[in-house]
Amino acid sequence: MTTAMTHAMPMEQPPKIVDRAATVPLTVIVGITLSAYLSWRPSVDIMFTISDGCLLLGAMLLLLRRRVPLEPFGVVSPAWFGGFILMMGGLLASSLFSGDPTRWPTVALQYSMAWVVLPFLIMGHDRRDTERLVRFFVAGVVAMELIGIIVYFTFNGTFVQARALLGFDFISGSGRLGAFATDANWNGATIAMALPFTFYLRGRRMISMWQAAVAITILVFALTLTASVTAFGSACTATLLFVVAGGVRLRPGPLAAMLLFLAVGSTIALSAYGLPPVFEKRVATVFETGDLATAGTFKGRMGLIEDAWQRVGDSMLVGVGVDQDRVVSPLRAPVHNMYLLVWVEGGFIALFGWVAMMTAGLAIAFAALWRDRLAGVLAFTVLTTFLLFSAASPHMYARLWAVPVLLAIAVALHSGGPHLRDMVGRRHAARWKHASEPQS
Repeated sequence: MTTAMTHAMPMEQPPKIVDRAATVPLTVIVGITLSAYLSWRPSVDIMFTISDGCLLLGAMLLLLRRRVPLEPFGVVSPAWFGGFILMMGGLLASSLFSGDPTRWPTVALQYSMAWVVLPFLIMGHDRRDTERLVRFFVAGVVAMELIGIIVYFTFNGTFVQARALLGFDFISGSGRLGAFATDANWNGATIAMALPFTFYLRGRRMISMWQAAVAITILVFALTLTASVTAFGSACTATLLFVVAGGVRLRPGPLAAMLLFLAVGSTIALSAYGLPPVFEKRVATVFETGDLATAGTFKGRMGLIEDAWQRVGDSMLVGVGVDQDRVVSPLRAPVHNMYLLVWVEGGFIALFGWVAMMTAGLAIAFAALWRDRLAGVLAFTVLTTFLLFSAASPHMYARLWAVPVLLAIAVALHSGGPHLRDMVGRRHAARWKHASEPQS
């Protein structure tokens, strides 16, 4: 689909001597590759995976090499980290006020790892190393989905046996593919965010047409096995945005070859096993009838959203505290909407902090569009997918969410960062000139 993209490439940089100490540590590469493998951890009760361990080792190596950037997000770093402080501060104040601050340290540590520590590990590399990380991220996701597809059609054991052997909800009780992401919706989100990276790599000619075709086929087929309406809709939206906003032009020859490959692969798979029944029930029915109420747990989630919306008036400044929404809610479950959850639990200040962080990321994406359209549209589509899932997910501190978002921003920062800095510099210069002019 994106096999023959022609884009305005960024200006050529003069060749530089590669400093071997500046390359990305192997532990960071492994951590990025395995970022979606949430079931690879010692305990289900603790969100600390093999990927996290590798990333922390990589952080120590980068510190020893003095390769940690001072401003991971360039000129918008104050907005990002200031927003994070507001969010955590609002959640802390609300937890103290509610009288149960015991959960705050754990949640704050998880959010800090995802949205404060990781930026220092992913940002600051040169373009070549950043794109290496993109390749490894896509390879990790494709490998996970390939394993998931094989297991899905060959494993004959029970649900309990699958959970014991493969990990939590590798295949759910309803037959949805969660793979190593431990949840079908989260697995679908990973696929939806991996697709734009695959398009980007092909657009940069960093992978061949056939590599792109194989990767896209595996990702799309695994997406149907997740039977996630949100993931399917987000993937379609991301693809459309990438083609339209990226100004993609498709040549007939390579496009026909890729479509033929996709058609043959899909026909072979579906003729042997048929369209997954869980996909027909949860996703296909929604698109046929146009009724979202038929989308699995949609009614239940809308009930949680309505309940939370009725209670935000009581949480305007001070919320109910971290992880207390499930306690105070009459439905005894947290609302599956990141914005409402942060607002209810941390008050409006916490919500403002989260929105400020996302706005900083979008600013980098839009700035990159001016100088490198492909990098800008990558960041824009990945962030759009993430924001769509934010409206259907509770707390989002799992590294499965953070790594693709930060990787996309890191790619865009190589072009968007200098553009933002130039804009800020011109604005400051204009203000200084206006202030220094004599008043009549």
